[in-house]
Amino acid sequence: MTLDILNSEIISLCAVCISDRSGGQIALLVILLSFAVLGLMNSSWKKYFKKRHKSSS
Repeated sequence: MTLDILNSEIISLCAVCISDRSGGQIALLVILLSFAVLGLMNSSWKKYFKKRHKSSS
Protein backbone atom coordinates (compact mmCIF):
# COMPACT_ATOMS: atom_id res chain seq x y z
CA MET A 1 0.00 0.00 0.00
CA THR A 2 2.71 2.49 0.92
CA LEU A 3 4.72 1.57 -2.18
CA ASP A 4 1.77 2.47 -4.41
CA ILE A 5 1.46 5.85 -2.73
CA LEU A 6 5.19 6.54 -3.02
CA ASN A 7 5.30 5.48 -6.66
CA SER A 8 2.43 7.75 -7.60
CA GLU A 9 4.07 10.65 -5.76
CA ILE A 10 7.38 10.06 -7.56
CA ILE A 11 5.66 9.86 -10.93
CA SER A 12 3.76 13.07 -10.31
CA LEU A 13 6.96 14.85 -9.20
CA CYS A 14 8.76 13.70 -12.33
CA ALA A 15 5.87 14.91 -14.49
CA VAL A 16 6.05 18.32 -12.82
CA CYS A 17 9.80 18.51 -13.39
CA ILE A 18 9.45 17.61 -17.05
CA SER A 19 6.59 20.01 -17.66
CA ASP A 20 8.42 22.90 -16.00
CA ARG A 21 11.22 22.78 -18.58
CA SER A 22 10.41 24.03 -22.03
CA GLY A 23 11.98 22.69 -25.18
CA GLY A 24 14.09 25.83 -25.53
CA GLN A 25 15.64 25.38 -22.10
CA ILE A 26 16.48 21.75 -22.82
CA ALA A 27 18.01 22.66 -26.20
CA LEU A 28 20.09 25.41 -24.60
CA LEU A 29 21.30 23.00 -21.92
CA VAL A 30 22.31 20.44 -24.56
CA ILE A 31 24.15 23.09 -26.60
CA LEU A 32 26.04 24.41 -23.59
CA LEU A 33 26.99 20.91 -22.44
CA SER A 34 28.23 20.03 -25.92
CA PHE A 35 30.39 23.17 -26.01
CA ALA A 36 31.84 22.26 -22.61
CA VAL A 37 32.62 18.71 -23.74
CA LEU A 38 34.18 19.95 -26.98
CA GLY A 39 36.31 22.42 -25.03
CA LEU A 40 37.57 19.70 -22.72
CA MET A 41 38.31 17.42 -25.65
CA ASN A 42 40.18 20.21 -27.44
CA SER A 43 42.34 21.00 -24.43
CA SER A 44 43.13 17.33 -23.85
CA TRP A 45 44.01 16.94 -27.55
CA LYS A 46 46.43 19.84 -27.35
CA LYS A 47 47.90 18.68 -24.06
CA TYR A 48 48.38 14.95 -24.63
CA PHE A 49 48.11 13.93 -28.25
CA LYS A 50 49.94 16.73 -30.04
CA LYS A 51 53.01 16.31 -27.80
CA ARG A 52 53.19 12.60 -28.59
CA HIS A 53 52.77 13.23 -32.32
CA LYS A 54 55.57 15.84 -32.43
CA SER A 55 57.99 13.79 -30.32
CA SER A 56 57.49 10.62 -32.39
CA SER A 57 58.22 12.28 -35.76
